[in-house]
Amino acid sequence: MYRRDYIMRQIEFMVEVLQRLGGLVDERRYPAAMTVIDESLEQLFGLNGTLVTRLFGREPLSQLTFGEEADLSQAKLIAAAALLQEAGDIQAEQGAEEASFTSYASALELLLAALLSDDGSPLPEYAPDVAELTAVLAPFHLPRHLNQLLLRFYHQQRQYDEAENVLFEMLEAEPAEASILEQGITFYRLILAESDLTLEMGNLPREEAEASLAELLALRRDAL
Repeated sequence: MYRRDYIMRQIEFMVEVLQRLGGLVDERRYPAAMTVIDESLEQLFGLNGTLVTRLFGREPLSQLTFGEEADLSQAKLIAAAALLQEAGDIQAEQGAEEASFTSYASALELLLAALLSDDGSPLPEYAPDVAELTAVLAPFHLPRHLNQLLLRFYHQQRQYDEAENVLFEMLEAEPAEASILEQGITFYRLILAESDLTLEMGNLPREEAEASLAELLALRRDAL
């Protein structure tokens, strides 16, 4: 009961915050909007937005909720992801490309951490969308740890074509990295255990998956 009440209060808090942000952004009061975001993140984690984004790429952002029950952790991570997406929008509007990338990428990391531990409960309406965040991040090179989360998410969602795209982006960026090669081999072996229908629904027919696996196995042999 306590956890349910907490999550409901969290949703009510976020709806109010996002309404305030919408008004401030409409009035182009960007510094005030960023202050609201910082204060809201501090209420969630005890860290303002600058400190949260400084952790990006250094420590797993999911550790911000370490030790908490899964549903409470998910509620916090999704709320923070929504706030950081708003921050990214504001920074992008002001032409702060580097800052907006960090905010968007941090939002995506928090969102993926929440979704990968999802128990199937309905998400709040303000939960960011993975496709929307990846689209806005498309012009940038994503760090390996974020691509690995994306690979796991797409695999979990049976979006096998998207998972394959992420995998080959990682291999293109780090062709000599053996751990990525092994991750790819494991991915193909796992999905090839699925039915032809499942593979087709994931937009990665068996023949294509087998050919990609053979390619990775050849690369591993050449590296030995």
